[in-house]
Amino acid sequence: MDTDRDLEARVRQVVVAALEIDLDPEQLPLDEPLFDEGMGADSLASLEIVYGLEREFGIQVTDDELRAELFDSLGTLCTYVRAKTAAAAPAAQAP
Repeated sequence: MDTDRDLEARVRQVVVAALEIDLDPEQLPLDEPLFDEGMGADSLASLEIVYGLEREFGIQVTDDELRAELFDSLGTLCTYVRAKTAAAAPAAQAP
């Protein structure tokens, strides 16, 4: 299981790749907004982020979960991924 730090680093890498920005992912603070004055993400970038998170973490983001609040910041993405991977872990261990 990922530590919080590992998970955060992986989410940062996904976001940097999706936004195609030339920046060390570790330099992005967790409270950095993804839209508007933050990293300047748009709706297409949010889909790229979702696709990247699904691939990286083996999760599925449902249509019901695609809310604007999910993309408030890197921290909200990390919280979401942490919850999804924790929920998937018991299901993966079931016989």
